[in-house]
Parts: sequence; structure tokens; C-alpha cells
Amino acid sequence: MPTTAQMLAEYPDILLHALAEMRGALIESAETREQAIDLLAAQLTDPTSVQMAYQEMVDYAPQVKDAIQMLLRAHGEVVEAQFSREFGAIRQMGPARLERETPWLYPESVAELLYYNGLIGRAFKGAGQHAHTIIYIPSDAAPWLPHPQSDLTTGLPLKSSPPPSPSRTLLADDAFLQDAGTLLGFLYNERLRLTSAGPHPEDVDRLVQRLQIPFNNGDADLNVRLALLLHVANRLGWLRREGELIQLTQNPVAAFLEKTRAEQRRMLFDAWRNSPDWNDLCRTPELECVEAGLWQNDPLQTRSAILRLFGCLQPGAWYLQSNLLEAIRAAEPDFQRPTGDYETWYIRKSSTQEFLKGFERWDEVEGALLRFLIRGPLHWLAALDLAEPGAGRDLLLSLSAWGAQWLGHDSPAPVEQVHNQVILKEDFTVTLESGVSLADRFRVERFAQWRQSYPLFVYQITQRSLKRAAERGITGARIARFLRERCRNAPPRVIAAIERFDLSEKVQAS
Repeated sequence: MPTTAQMLAEYPDILLHALAEMRGALIESAETREQAIDLLAAQLTDPTSVQMAYQEMVDYAPQVKDAIQMLLRAHGEVVEAQFSREFGAIRQMGPARLERETPWLYPESVAELLYYNGLIGRAFKGAGQHAHTIIYIPSDAAPWLPHPQSDLTTGLPLKSSPPPSPSRTLLADDAFLQDAGTLLGFLYNERLRLTSAGPHPEDVDRLVQRLQIPFNNGDADLNVRLALLLHVANRLGWLRREGELIQLTQNPVAAFLEKTRAEQRRMLFDAWRNSPDWNDLCRTPELECVEAGLWQNDPLQTRSAILRLFGCLQPGAWYLQSNLLEAIRAAEPDFQRPTGDYETWYIRKSSTQEFLKGFERWDEVEGALLRFLIRGPLHWLAALDLAEPGAGRDLLLSLSAWGAQWLGHDSPAPVEQVHNQVILKEDFTVTLESGVSLADRFRVERFAQWRQSYPLFVYQITQRSLKRAAERGITGARIARFLRERCRNAPPRVIAAIERFDLSEKVQAS
């Protein structure tokens, strides 16, 4: 099946603007038709946009659901004559008639409703006597539409929910990945001391000031998030102990920094996914695992089972957290206790110190673990999108485009919006947008002093930071060359001052 961009390439300009209007897409910034098509396609295939457009059309015309189900059962395409008998025709119009009649405002059939909202296209197939017209769903929109299992998710007795308002959604982002970059810069320039109880609290406080603060989480979750960050860094071989200090291991760090952002994101997720030493149950803030008796859980087996269950979710669909937990309890309640033993595990409720034994406490143990994984590691590591619903309702969740790929779905790679500008100002500050590579940010960390991490990364070039760089063999000329390459309109006065720093150092040394 064609992609959305291939479908749009056949449309006149007026239809491109009509589709943008119908789906709330923005294409005014495009300078060429090709850019407009790429920009529009990226917005039309966003999972949340597809889900919302589908739900709005189903609410307007319930037959839309039957039309989409017919196409999906036929692997995404149907002969137009057959489709038209069920759901009406799509009137063929040239640009002048489109402008005169604006059919997207007055669709005469379910087929036209879908067509002018960008969920179906029309194309020719075959040749000669076998030539015919088909109606199809673009290949990069199909994964985000409800598939024909009566809205039941394969493997779980679970129905999806209407998509939330965009204003309430918290899409998976790169905050944790950005924090990994921050940790590398911090360890390059600062000290992180170890004590018998773990990293020194004063050093941790200085590190935490630089991190991206997670959404709507309390201090307990933040502490676990920091512990997970350090654990993943250690799993990836970045850290080594030198006496009482944690230092960076050069080769693994350099290899990570040179990866693409998609590869870096996946490396962090896999480091958690495959760790036998990170115990999600015992890290759940509401719970305490007590070392008593002979009980022992298997965190790797539990995580594998949970990820398999989450892999049953349909990409792009939204689910109430409470409904998902009920479905898991009904389908596979013993996901972390293969023997069904609910009596000999010593687990306490943190708030009351009460031991939680018996299957009747499932929601307080297994439920608490699942709720923590949803708001915690699965969201931090970009596998889940979250949304706060209206008052009195539960959290909503959805597999992100990345999570869908990692958990086994044959989903298209997500379109990434890159904001990667580096700005050098007259006051010697360097500002980096969120899309700047971790490698370039690490380079800036080597010659500038950190100032802030949100909403943009800001660093200050000072005499002290340049001297620190020079002591490690990084010359002013090298720094100036990097800034010229990465910054648009770098101030000549600042660049010249950085280059002169080498001369002043030589004078002082002599």
C-alpha cells in the first residue's frame, strides 16, 4: 500500500490545504510543495492524530467503523466498486471544482468522509484488462487504527478507550535520554563520591539540579528514577570506580555518543529490559521487600512477562490503566509468581508496614508494581505515552511509536521533529535546543559551565572553563572551530576571544 506521503503527492494543492484544515495540521512553514507534503504526512500519521480523527468520524457516522474494518480485514485495500457499494462513492473533481464545491465540508458518503480526512486514498492497480481502482488505507496510518478483533486486544480481554484531549497527554519524550547525557557531562567535570550507603548526598544533590524533572512524580519516584539512571549507566559500561570516586570509562561512552538518537534510546530501554539485577518490585515506592525467609522473586522473568503483556496492546490505541490491570488480573494474574505462591513472599506496604499476603492483596502488590512501571520506567524510557483524564477518572496509557517497535509490532519508524540549533551569544553563553546530539552537548560540557537544563540547555564559557579545557588538551582554536561549525551567526568577537585564549595561556606559562 502507498504511504501517506505517496498518496498526498497525487493531490492538487487545494486538497492538501483542505486536509490540513480538516485534521488541524500546520503546513504554512513549508517553503516548497515537497516540504508541505512531508510536513502534512508526518502530522496525519501521528498515532494520536489518527486515533482522534477516527473516533470523531465514528461519532459522526458509525458506518466509518465498518468501512475501516472491511479494509483492514482485506489487508488494507479493497476494489473501489466493492467499497462503493457499501460506503458510497468518492466524486472525482479537478482543482477548480474542488475550490467551488468544497466537498470536504459537505461529504456525500462515508467514503468521502474518510477520504477528505486523509484516512483512505484512491489508486489504480494492475494493467490492461486487469486494471482497476482500489480504495486503500495508507500503510503508515493502518497500524494506528482499531483492528478487526471486535476491539478486543489479542491476548487480553481489554477494550480501548476514546483518545484523550491533546492538552492532557504527556507523550513519551527523551527526558531520560537527556539525563543520561547530563550524567556523562557531570561525571566528566564534577566528582561523584561513593560512601558505604551509596553516592554521596551532596554530590547527588548537585547532579539532580541538572536533571529533567519527571512529570507529576513525587520524591520517591524521583529517587528511583535517579537510581535507574545510574544502574543503566553502569549496565552500559560507562562507569568505573577509582578509589572513592565514580569515573567515566572512555570507550563505551564514546561509542554511545556516536550512535543515532534512535539507537541511544533503544540502548537505554534494553539495558533496563535485560537487567537481572534491577528489581522493579523492590523499587516500587509503595512497597518494601523484606529479606526474610527463603522467598526470592525473579525480576527478569517478571519484566519479560509484563513486556509481553504490554506488547498485546494495539499501537496508538488508548487504554484506561484500571481496565488494563483488570485484564491482566483476569488473563495472567500470576505473571510474577509462576507457582501461584501468595503466602511466603515478605512484602510490606510502605505507608503502614503491613505485610501483604494472599491473592486478595493482588492489587496492592502486583497492581502497585504495574502502576509504578506505567508511570515510571515504561514512560521514562519512552515506551508509553500517558494522559491525565478528566476528574474522577483513571490514568490513560498508550504504546508509543517507539514502544510498539521494541515490543514486537511491525510499526513504522516514528517521525522525529528535530530542533538542533546551537546558539552562541555575545555574553559567551551557549544555548542548545533539545534535539542537539548528546555528542555535541558533551563537547560543550568540556569547555563551558552548566547553567540550566530546562526548557533549553544553557552553558557559560568562562576563563575558568577554558582553562579547565586547556588542561585536558582542548585548545581555544579547537573550541572556536567547533562553534563556527555548529552555530549559525556566531559572534566574531566571541570567537576571536576564545582563539586568543591560547596566546594568553602561553604568555602566562612563559
